[in-house]
Order: sequence, then C-alpha cells, then structure tokens
Amino acid sequence: MKLLNRQTFIVLALLSCLLCGTAIGTDAQVNVTANQTALALAQKLAGPGITVLNPTLVCPNNANGFFSVVTSNLGLDSGIVLTTGRAATSGSSYGINGTASVNASINNNAPGDPQLATLARSTTFDACRLEFDLIPKGDTISFDYVFGSEEYNTSTCGNYNDAFAFFISGPGITGQQNIALVPGTVIPVAVNSINGGVPGAQGNISNCTSMGAGSPFTSYFVNNAAGTTITYRGFTTVLRASSAVQACSTYHLKMTIADAGNGLFDSGVFIRAGSLKTNTYTIHADSTPGSPKPFVVKGCLPGTITVKRSATASRDQTIKYLIAGTAVNGTDYARIADSVVISARDSIARITISGLTTGPTGTKTIKLYLLSPYSCNGVEVIDSTTLDIVDGIVSNINNNDTSICAGNAVAFSVTGSNTLSYSWSPTAGLNNPSIKEPVAAPATTTPYILTTTYPNSGCAPKLDTVVITVHSLPVIEAGTDQASCEGSTIQLNATITVAETSSVYRWSGPNGFTSNVLNPSIPATMSNTGMYVFTINSDYCPEVKDSLQLSISDPPLAPSVISPLSLCLNSIPQAISARSNANNLVWYTAADGGNGSATAPIPATSATGVTHYYVATRVQQCESARVPIEVIVEKCCGDNVYIPSAFTPNGDGRNDRFNIHVGEDDVVLESRVFNRWGQLVFQGRRNETWDGTFQGQLVELGTYYYHVLINCKSGSQLERKGEVIVVR
Repeated sequence: MKLLNRQTFIVLALLSCLLCGTAIGTDAQVNVTANQTALALAQKLAGPGITVLNPTLVCPNNANGFFSVVTSNLGLDSGIVLTTGRAATSGSSYGINGTASVNASINNNAPGDPQLATLARSTTFDACRLEFDLIPKGDTISFDYVFGSEEYNTSTCGNYNDAFAFFISGPGITGQQNIALVPGTVIPVAVNSINGGVPGAQGNISNCTSMGAGSPFTSYFVNNAAGTTITYRGFTTVLRASSAVQACSTYHLKMTIADAGNGLFDSGVFIRAGSLKTNTYTIHADSTPGSPKPFVVKGCLPGTITVKRSATASRDQTIKYLIAGTAVNGTDYARIADSVVISARDSIARITISGLTTGPTGTKTIKLYLLSPYSCNGVEVIDSTTLDIVDGIVSNINNNDTSICAGNAVAFSVTGSNTLSYSWSPTAGLNNPSIKEPVAAPATTTPYILTTTYPNSGCAPKLDTVVITVHSLPVIEAGTDQASCEGSTIQLNATITVAETSSVYRWSGPNGFTSNVLNPSIPATMSNTGMYVFTINSDYCPEVKDSLQLSISDPPLAPSVISPLSLCLNSIPQAISARSNANNLVWYTAADGGNGSATAPIPATSATGVTHYYVATRVQQCESARVPIEVIVEKCCGDNVYIPSAFTPNGDGRNDRFNIHVGEDDVVLESRVFNRWGQLVFQGRRNETWDGTFQGQLVELGTYYYHVLINCKSGSQLERKGEVIVVR
C-alpha cells in the first residue's frame, strides 16, 4: 500500500463514507462465504494427486473465505480468496464482491508478513497467510489464481505495491521460492509488473519498468474500473503458479498477501477450487463416432487407447498398466505390451488395438488399469478404461432365389446382428430399403443386393444377393355372351393375352362339358344352354377364370311381305318394308350368305327392271328363313303424259289445238284453262281438246294456265298444272 499523507487519507475516508450508502448492488453476482478454517481452505484447493497436511491460517476472520461466481469477468468460477481487507461485503464495509465504483479499503489493524516486507521493500500490514504441507503424486504442482487490487489505477507504477507471494519449500528447492511469477519470467506478480501500462496519479513508469524486462505486462491485465461484480479496479487474467517437485515427497506451501506502507487500499488473491494438483495421468479408450461405447471390429480398422499426462515434461515417461478383460491378448486382438512411453515434450501416447479375425465369439472386452509411475504407496491403480472387441460383419440372406406371381410379396429373412446397418438395392418394390428384413413386392424380376456395414468401424461392406423372379398373372377373356338358334354350331372364342409357358387351360360347361381346346365348337341344342367357364393354371400364379353365358332358342317366324312390289319409273326412292316384326328384320341382297342389315333397302327407280331382296326376322342371334321380295320398276301413268307448252290455233292444220297426250288406257277426265285474270276459258271432258277460242272467238295471244286431272289405268289419279302459250 502506498504511503499517504494525513490530508489525503482524510479526504479518502470522507469519500468512502459518502459512497457507503450506494456501494452494495442489490443482486450479488459473486457470492462470498467468509471466515473459513485452514483445513477447509486447504481442502478447497487440493485437486488430483495432492495430499494436504497440517494446514494453518494466520488471517483476520473477515479477510478470507470461499467465493462462487454467478456472473463475472473474474475468469474463475469458484475457489478461496485471501485479502488484506474484507472478503465479503457487509453493510458499509466493502469486500471483494460489489461494484468497482466503491472504495474497498478496510484497515484490519493486523500485523504484516516479514517475508512480504522484504519482497515489497516496505513495512507490511493486515497480512493473511495460509500454509500447509503437501505430498504430490507427480513431479510438478500447479494451481490457477487471479490477483486484484484497489491500487489499480491510482497507484499504478507507485513507489509501493501491496505484496503477495506463493512460497514453496522442500526437497530439491533451495530455501523458499516464490512461484507467483509473471508467466515465462522470474518477475513477481504485482500491481507494478502487470497493469494497463499507464502510471497512476501517484506513479512513475520507471517504478514499473524496473520490475524487470518486459514490465509492465499489459496482456495479463483486466481494467475493471467500470466493473459491476468485483470491487477491485483492476486484476490479472487467470495465471498459473507451478513448480517442479519430487513425487511422493513432502513440501510446504505458504500463500500470503499483505498491505504495504499502511493498512489502506486493499488487495486480494483468488485461487481456483481444486486447481492445486500435480501432473496426473489418465487412460481412456478413444470414442467411436456414433456409438456410446468405444469398440473395434475384428478384422477391421484398429482402435486406440490414449494415455495422457496433464502437462508436458522434458523427459520420456514410461507408464505401465495391467491388462485384463474377457478378450485374450494375442488371440482376440494383436498382442500389446504392458507399458507405453510418453515422449519428452509430449503429453500423450497411444496404444493400438487391432481385433484379430476369428469365428463369431460375441462381444469381448479389453480392460487396462493404469498404474501410477510414482510408488508413493506401492503399486497404485490411478485410472482404467474398457474397449469392446466385437465380431466382424456376419450377415446372410436366408431366402433362396424365389419365384412369385406379380402382386405377391416375399418377406426377407436375414442372419445378422441388429447393431449392423443394412441397405437394400434397388429400392423398387421394397417397403423399406433401410431395414434388416424388408418385404419385397417387385413388379418385374429383380436381383436384390443386401449391403451390410458396421457403422464407424472401418469395415468393408459385406454383400449378399437374392433374385426374385416375377411371373405375370395370366390375362384371359372367355369372350362375350352368345345367343344362337338351335340346330346351328357355336364357336367359343377365348383369348389369352398374358400366360406363362407352363400354363394349362380348359373349358367347362353344362352337361359335364370340358375341353382343352382354346376355341372349341359346341352344337346349338337347348340342353347346351348355360354358363361356360374358361380356366387357366400356371406354376406360380393362382388360378384365373372367366366365363360367358350361352343362350340357345328356337328360330323366329319369317316375316310376311308384299311381293311383287311395283314402283314407277323415276318415282321418289323409298325403303321397302315387311308386314310384321318391323323391329327385328334383317335385309339381304342374296338368298344365302352375305351380311345382313337392319336397315331396309331403298330400290333405285331410275331405270325399269326387276330386283330381288330377301328379309328375315332376327331375335337375339337367331334368324328365320329368308323371304324373297320382287321389286318391279316400270313406267307409270305420269311417265306417259305429255302436255305441250304452246300451240298455234291459226287453222293451218298443224298444232291447232291444245292436245294432252296420255298413255294407253289412261283417260283425261277433265281439263280446264284460265286466262291471266283467272277466268275459265275452256273446260273439257274425256280427252276433249281446246281450239284456242272462248265464246266462239279466238282468244288473245299470250300465256294461259291449265289444270288437268288424269285417270290412270292403275286406278290412281294424276293431277297436272302448268302454263301454255297461245301463239299465231
């Protein structure tokens, strides 16, 4: 602690009082439990490979304690703290936990430490000292710590620094050596050796540089002026104190801190819980990716077991271990020695475990017990590890090559461990190609390949194959239902679209009818009416059937017709007809053969002549006998009628009369002529002709209109209307 004059001290004391009402945060981020015993503090520090003995504590009750971090920039999570003031904040007295805006300065009125007075070159006060003996099981000891102080930043590079040290003494160490040193140097850790590089108001840079080459070391400094969890305005990063020792020997460690100059402006040292340890040795089987347990597979890539020491050393180190487990050294795995060497300046050595190819024996284990290289208490097992040695890939498809009918499925059966990984290809037809025993329903013949792997083992995949031959389900048609007349012959017309070469087919029907002919003929008798079934069988597919219904009936009656049928030449063509069964007629142009038509023929009337047609009655597939119809095309009444379009009533004996010509035996019943005003100028009976006069006088030249009624010899009447021109 830098010496202050009386006035400065009074000002600082008043400032402390002004701030005392606001110094304590409402939510503690670093918890402190003060006033611990020497044994509790020593045991809190002791880690692996360290035995602590005879702890003593010379320290004000409120100046030491345990700390644990909730949130802080301290760099340590928990441990012990030794201070020159208070460990825990209480009321207006500030300990290490709080904001850096307060003045954590408490005078405990306790004596100093003579060794620290020499180190600080000043009288010391309020010393807090923890001492104990320790026995290491290795050849080094170390622990982690942080030094903090209220002297940052005002007294940085001042004439006096609060002093602290970690003094170790014992075999191989001359006197007491301070191991609280700036890393890589022999410079003690202090405010002047580790800081921000800027002298305080009461400092001079020469006081820092005089600490030694490289001082001040700014990279190890944390400026905490705005800190909210630690009251010290500055502290170091996490540092490590270490010393070489002789394994199993007893050493004395003194951890001490004190104010220098006076009892104000406190400092403290935080030491990580459990960090006081020696160079320990561990052994572990290197993990196998994707597996909760490390393992090696026989005949595949080897595994490793790693032996590690906590720190490097300048010399080789032989580490022995005991070999145990159910696996036999040299039989289940390649023979290994009972020790391994960690090379100088290295921290690990690896033991290679190669599983040897054997028959399936199930999982075996190799267990190694690591022995301490230092015999503090005889042979001592300090760690162990286990590595499984498992059988190589054993995987076989139990199914033989199999034939199935399309649409059916095969459940695969596989011999193999469920810890293996299975993959089938191709994936077509599989319900899941990534499981051990899928179900296959391929659409076509498929060779399936099973690939078995041991995940993360380095083993080459094992392949096995099975062929599923797919036979097509037969596709058949028995044909359409048929109806026929008794006395005819029926042809069954089955078709097979898809069939195996080994397929066998047959027909079955009424009256015990069977046939192995694809398209048999059946006599059309009434007794053969019924259902006919066509069946096909093959070696791999189920029986397939199709059927048709055969109906046999008596022939229908022939239709009655009008024959011969006379038609007039050039009359309008019309379909001929029969007198009965108009909805079931079939028309032909020949007495036998040919294809019938449901549409009645329309005879041509453009020329005279005789044509024969035939008609039958069809009920379902049955037809009556064909009935002939004779069609005669001849000239009729109208064909013989000639009415002139003009005549010349001039008395020259030529074309003097309006003469209507008709056929033989046809009679003009009446003829009438009208002028353009509709006046009747002539009316004749029974083939009478007009001479062109009206009321004894020749009519005027021009157009006149006639209306003629003719009685044909066939008994029908023919009416004609038109124009006639009277010319001279």
